[in-house]
Formats: sequence, structure tokens, C-alpha cells
Amino acid sequence: MKMYILLPLFLFVLPMNLYADEGIIEKDIAYTVVKGDYGEMIEGKVGLEWSHIASSNQIKYNAPLEIGQKLNIKFRRIIPPRIDNGIIINIPDRTLYRFSDGKLKDYYFIAAGKPTWQTPLGEFIIKSKAKDPTWYVPPSIQKEMEDNGQDIIVEIPPGPENPLGKYWLQLSLEGIGLHGTNSPHSIYKFRSHGCMRLRPEVAEFLFKDVVVGTKGIVIYEPVKAAKDSNGRIVIEVYKDFYKRRVNYDEKIKEKLKELNALEKVDWNKVKEAIEKKDGLVWDVSL
Repeated sequence: MKMYILLPLFLFVLPMNLYADEGIIEKDIAYTVVKGDYGEMIEGKVGLEWSHIASSNQIKYNAPLEIGQKLNIKFRRIIPPRIDNGIIINIPDRTLYRFSDGKLKDYYFIAAGKPTWQTPLGEFIIKSKAKDPTWYVPPSIQKEMEDNGQDIIVEIPPGPENPLGKYWLQLSLEGIGLHGTNSPHSIYKFRSHGCMRLRPEVAEFLFKDVVVGTKGIVIYEPVKAAKDSNGRIVIEVYKDFYKRRVNYDEKIKEKLKELNALEKVDWNKVKEAIEKKDGLVWDVSL
């Protein structure tokens, strides 16, 4: 299923629930460059690496962008393992997926913990929510400040300097939350100390829409596979950002076996997708 979307001067935050019965999200996006846009900023809005966006639009990676410039972006994403109701956050693809009655309700991009300060995996519930939170700097981050020769900050009150932004959703994973950010260019990157950042407008929307008690799981799935609407076998492969010693050959075979597709793929295409680990959806059918 394809959807054609023209992004306005601000990025919409509306549930995208037209993929409920699909294994793959597929959209063609006509993106208009706005003031302040550059590659890393656009990555966090559309959930694709800037190198791919630039290449597919025949522009140089470091070329300056002009306000009003049009970018044509084809977005495809394999939906990860589902739950009946709640949230799945997949670290390698830096995406938060919400499910309702076993169907995809909507999805949003995050900034995850950097490889040296990883976001913990596991089941959670949304324990509480707060608007205009104060950031009480954990001792571990205070030590990092000290080690880096920075002034030690104990707390940061609400306001533009607060890295939590205006909205905080506390998870049952110790010390971890979903929150806004004063660095929206960091979205779709590995930049945090374990928490998961959201674009400010996304944080506001989820703060209002997600209820306390909502269940979720943080997973680490660098390999996904699915059948598209035409029955073609597709895979999606990411780098092992957290160096968890992923056996890609084994993972791919496991996913394809679940689809009864081990004999239906071109293994040279599979090998190329594993080598590139570019997070794009590859058609590997024979």
C-alpha cells in the first residue's frame, strides 16, 4: 500500500494507521525544505539516512539546501514483531511503533542511547508523565561532566536549556524515559545517555495520547524480513550499533525460515544486503 504525503512547513504528528494489515510501511513523501533544515535534521523527520536521501535526489551530500527545495523520498520499513496493544521500540532502526488490537497504529523516530551508554532492552510500562520536567542529573552523568572538564550540573529547571524538553514519559526501566529534546537534530541518531528522545511535537502528542500503564518492549532487531503485497521476499539489515555480536547469516536464515522462504531468495542479494547494512528494504526474491 502506498501513500503520497506532502509535508508542510512543520512536520505533522498524526497517527499513520493505514498500514494495519501490512507487513511493510511504504510511503512516497514529497518533502519541502524549511528554514533551518540540513541533512541530519531531515533524517530525524523522515527516518532515513541523509546519504540515501541525497543520493536518490541527485544532490551532493554536503550541498547547501534552499528553502522551498523539493525532495522526493521513498520510505519503506518492515514492521517488527507485533504486540496486541502497546509500544515496540526497536533500537537498530530507531523507531517507536504503537499497536492497537495487533495492528500498527502509528510510528515515530527516536534518538537512542549511544553505543557507550546503551538504551536498556526489555519489557516496560509507562509509569508516569510530567510536563515541564526538571532534569535531576544522575551521578553517572555528573561524573562524565567532571571527567570532561565541564562544570558539574546537578539539576536543570524547565526551559529551553533543559535537554528533556517539555514532556517526559517515565518508563519502568530504571532511570529511562521517553522525552522531548532541545536538540531535534539528534533524532534518528545514537546520542543519548540511555533515554529515548523524541521530536518536540511528537513528545507533546504522545504525552497527551499515551496513558499511564501502557505496556511496551525495547528490542534489538538489526535484521527483519517480510513478504510484500506482491508476495516478494524483502529484508532490512542494520549495523550492529551496540556490538552485540550479531550473527547476520544465522539471523537472516531464522527470519526467512519463519516465512517459509529459504528456497525463494537469491542468496547473492541477501549477501549484498548483509554487507551494506544500510537499513533499506531489499527485495531478495529469486
